[in-house]
Amino acid sequence: MESGRPRQHPEPQPEDGLRHVFPTPLWTFTFPRADDVNPTLRNVILEAARLYPSQGRSNVGGWRSRNDLFHWDAPEVKEIGAWIMDCVRRVVEASAQPERYRGTISAVGWASVCRTGNYNAPHIHPESAWSGVYYVDTGDPSDAYPSSCLELLDPRSAAGGVNTPGDPFGHPVRVPPRAGVLTVFPSWLTHWVHPHSGRTERIAISFNVSCAPDKLDGLPN
Repeated sequence: MESGRPRQHPEPQPEDGLRHVFPTPLWTFTFPRADDVNPTLRNVILEAARLYPSQGRSNVGGWRSRNDLFHWDAPEVKEIGAWIMDCVRRVVEASAQPERYRGTISAVGWASVCRTGNYNAPHIHPESAWSGVYYVDTGDPSDAYPSSCLELLDPRSAAGGVNTPGDPFGHPVRVPPRAGVLTVFPSWLTHWVHPHSGRTERIAISFNVSCAPDKLDGLPN
């Protein structure tokens, strides 16, 4: 029975030498207008945090907005939302290669405010394709690495259980927060955020992306 998923192209017969399998893509984008837009984004998000309580899920402490961020009226929110969607389209087109993606791409976004000691517990984002985080303000974290880092866990659950020379498997990937930088990763990838050590708030915009394809070129309707 057909699974409904598009058939993958067969791998060419491997040649002698090294080949990496099961790669996990991690995308990074830098917002060119961050210096102009981020200060206002910071004020808008902090004002929202004063208006209603946290809608927290994975966050331990701090504040999380509702999932309606991309519908806020502030022009700066609309600008960053449009830029994020442009980045997302690049990610989706790349993952759909060599076919061209045709379908609907939708996103829900939320803002978060972390104060000293706040963090996000390990979690995934089910029923989404891609997730991401954009840092508005890093909150002046201390130099005590990995304070405030986004940590992505190796999805191969058995990878860390073998004594392999060089210890190449099973290590997490840690992404330090940088204002104006967007990180996008697969939504199924377990991740968490280390406790914030800064003296001021760390402010971020996060989102989930879902895709509903109409068809992929070269495949039957």
